[in-house]
Amino acid sequence: MNMYRLAACSSVLALSLSMSGLATAQSAPAQGSAADEVAPDTEEIIVTGSSIKGVAPVGSNLISVSRDSIEKTNAQTVQQILRSVPAVVGLGSAGQGSFGSASQSGTNAPTIHGLGASASNSTLNIIDGHRIPLSGVNHALGDPNMVPANMIERVEVLPEGASSVYGSDAVAGVINFITRRKFDGVQLTGQAGFGDNYRTIQAGIVAGHSWDTGWLTAGYNYSNRDPLRVADRSFLASDHRADAIAAGLDLSSATAQNRANQASFNCDPASIQPGGTTSIFRYDPVSRTYGNPVSNAQANAFCDINQNVDQIPRETRHNLMVKAQQEVGDRLVLNADVLYSNRKNLQRVSRGTAGTGGGAILATVFGPGTTTVGAGQINPFYTAMPGQTSTTQQVRFSGDDLFGPGAKIESGEEHYFVNTKAEYQLSDAWSVTAGATVGFSNSFVRDSGRLNVSAALLALNGTTNQGGSLTTISVPATGLIVTQLPLTTANALDVWNAGSANRTSAAVRARLTDTTTYRLTRQGLQNYRLQLGGDLFSMPGGEAKLAVGGEYIAYTIRQNVSQPLGIGPASTGSSTINLDYSRNVKAAYAEVLLPLVSPEMGVPLVRSFDVNFAGRVDDYSDFGSTTNPKIAANWEVVEGVKIRGNWSRSFVAPALTSFGADGRGTTAETSVAGGPTNLAVPIAAYPGVTSIPGVSCNATTCTIGTPTIQGLQINGGNNELVPQKGTSWSIGVDFTPTFAPGLRLSATFWHNQFTGGVTAPLAGSAVNIAGLQNLLTIYPTGATQAQIANIVGTRPLTTSIPATTYYVYDFRQRNVLNLNVEGLDADARYTRNTDWGSFTLGAAMSLKTRFDQNFGGGPTFSVLNTTGFNGTFPSIRLDLRGDIGVTYGPVSATAFINHTGGYTNWSATAVNPLVSVGGVPTGVGGDPVKALTTVDFHLAWDLPKTLLDSQVYVDVQNLFNTKPPFYSSVQGFDTFAGNPLLRIVSVGFRTKF
Repeated sequence: MNMYRLAACSSVLALSLSMSGLATAQSAPAQGSAADEVAPDTEEIIVTGSSIKGVAPVGSNLISVSRDSIEKTNAQTVQQILRSVPAVVGLGSAGQGSFGSASQSGTNAPTIHGLGASASNSTLNIIDGHRIPLSGVNHALGDPNMVPANMIERVEVLPEGASSVYGSDAVAGVINFITRRKFDGVQLTGQAGFGDNYRTIQAGIVAGHSWDTGWLTAGYNYSNRDPLRVADRSFLASDHRADAIAAGLDLSSATAQNRANQASFNCDPASIQPGGTTSIFRYDPVSRTYGNPVSNAQANAFCDINQNVDQIPRETRHNLMVKAQQEVGDRLVLNADVLYSNRKNLQRVSRGTAGTGGGAILATVFGPGTTTVGAGQINPFYTAMPGQTSTTQQVRFSGDDLFGPGAKIESGEEHYFVNTKAEYQLSDAWSVTAGATVGFSNSFVRDSGRLNVSAALLALNGTTNQGGSLTTISVPATGLIVTQLPLTTANALDVWNAGSANRTSAAVRARLTDTTTYRLTRQGLQNYRLQLGGDLFSMPGGEAKLAVGGEYIAYTIRQNVSQPLGIGPASTGSSTINLDYSRNVKAAYAEVLLPLVSPEMGVPLVRSFDVNFAGRVDDYSDFGSTTNPKIAANWEVVEGVKIRGNWSRSFVAPALTSFGADGRGTTAETSVAGGPTNLAVPIAAYPGVTSIPGVSCNATTCTIGTPTIQGLQINGGNNELVPQKGTSWSIGVDFTPTFAPGLRLSATFWHNQFTGGVTAPLAGSAVNIAGLQNLLTIYPTGATQAQIANIVGTRPLTTSIPATTYYVYDFRQRNVLNLNVEGLDADARYTRNTDWGSFTLGAAMSLKTRFDQNFGGGPTFSVLNTTGFNGTFPSIRLDLRGDIGVTYGPVSATAFINHTGGYTNWSATAVNPLVSVGGVPTGVGGDPVKALTTVDFHLAWDLPKTLLDSQVYVDVQNLFNTKPPFYSSVQGFDTFAGNPLLRIVSVGFRTKF
């Protein structure tokens, strides 16, 4: 342990004490307090992190978000609830959509400490202690947003390895969403939220009835949230040069100017680059002519195809949960839960936004006088540029003006599960429990209305090839060459004229937007559990306890994909993919609690001492077995001062959608796409790269992936994947002094080492790591048609084949990401009751102190306090949330402060390019991103209880309308840490009768 880590561990208590003056919205209870957090009407204590009934996890930092804390926010989903927990990635995010992504093909699985890889999540999300059906079109992740927000009793976050109890996925920890149980009466809730060009509405009901031997509770929640248009936030415009200057970035160089402008030349009418020139002409909508050419430099890009699209999609949710319990005699208790949820999203996109089979067009077109092309390839609408005599042009076209709005992504998820449990009391000390969870999810994405690339190419130059080659095979695996010759006014595309002046026929227009892609994934879960638990024997400190059990899990996935084949309209030329995945898991586990010292023994400086041992063996049908132990201890020095610690091994099984559905590792994401761009290839490792005609080289590298040197990329799964492994330990202190009732301080220093994370290694790193250099193949004179056919095989082709393919990069998923991460989680809270009322004061902090990584055994480097380098989760150093609240009679008010510390943008779109040597960042370059601090406010009034128990409230998110700091990207903000919605005022009510 280095001196910094030693100092951090030894100062944990001091840091806790110093935070008592800060503020928080979450509560991190001292160990043993999990039972205290249970609602008074709850009969069963649901424990997170332990198999032993009614015992809080030993040695652990259990963070809890109570029902009271939830009701002080305007959260409509559990994703929004978790924005209040600094240890969970996304404190500053919008909490709507997949972190603001353009596609809802993924899911909203929260991640602890940002520990994970792009194709996996090392955080296990569970409901009431049991697994849930996985979801997502392309991934298999647990999305807890299926739970009605009004049915959440509390959320518990266990930020440490827990595979010894739960099995796979718990390397970074566990998030347990504990739902409400026994409830008498009816509770109605409703709220409406208002922002700048943004609205939300929510309504819910919880109803229940109990009797002497049981109860029944049901909850339903409905929410609808508007989309956010890019045009409604000025900072979302694609040209960010003004934003970059305002953020203090230096734009004096041409490189910086190019990188700050994220606009494009994809326009409608098209931007035109005459053959043999570097000039690009722009259409003037006023004069309806072309003129004022600019050079082909990114800084000069003048089209923003995103202005009429949605940054965040419209989202509608229906969530229903029904729970019941019945005692049968004196010894048997039966429980059953049923959950159903349905989410729908609708996001408007540009006609020219890249999508499967659709997107903006870059094509060569031929005009009168061209002698180097086949008969009939001359476009009849060809329009020469002023002062130009060239007979060929490169056109860049989006189609937004010609076709108008209508391109969209519709997506959604449907969840259903039934969970049952039977507990039989064998004696006063022993019980046996059997449980089962059976459920499924249906996830879909329908992408429609975008510009069909192959149909547009056929209508521009008569081929499916952007260069207009008549010999390039359209579908490599078949040898099929598709052409549309001769081009006439009936079948050609006019990209030179706007509005009524455009001469494209109605039939061609219909063909050009016929590009629907549909993906449907059904994921099934069967989980059966049996456990025996009770007291083993008496010890000086109390009863030794044991829990032993077994578990069987079966996963199934069925993926169906229909997408354009690349030979014209999707309705007449689409490919289909139908894949079936399955795996089963058999597991056995045991856990022992040994109370060695109790307060009654009177041992000096050891008021109590408990030790816990746990272990689990999981046997997977597809890759074998894994064993994961844990040891933990609680040492209460004196009353109110507890030191705790634990060590464990955990794992994440490779997702079925990464492992593949067959012996070839085939997945729905398997495809051949365009290769990585502007890739610097080391000459020493790839000497043949210097023989590529026209390649640009310096003394050590050559650059490929340019407009003139193009290649392909293989995407997909890998059936040789193995479990991703984690080793973690933590040490912490809880301080609840008897001399200061209401004061609680807690701090934990944690360490987590993650090995073999599943991700697709980025080409910029892989070409410099000896063990990964075989992923890039160079073809100095161009790959032959036979080689291309072998590369493509039966994989779907999502791009047009370049005129000459000079390289192929294998971007399939692998066990290559290794992380070594450490940090400090701290919490402080003080509650004081007085004659006039009460007040609370607190803070919660997550501070990362180390975030080292390497790929495939290459050099280890730090990515601490950066984002974007590896394309996975961010590693921002500091997240903090605080609160101060006052209650006076029927009125209560709480102010929250949310703070994300400043960090560095190391992404490929940073204005100042990151300087790397051999694929390893040097720390030079990248953009500083300013810290973000926002304030939320909650005001509630309990109405007089004449007839009903009612409350009205006002919530304000982002009180001062603070916009997210500039982050160089197309959208201009960091979707993990920034919220473009800005201020939202919500007005709501709750009433119970």
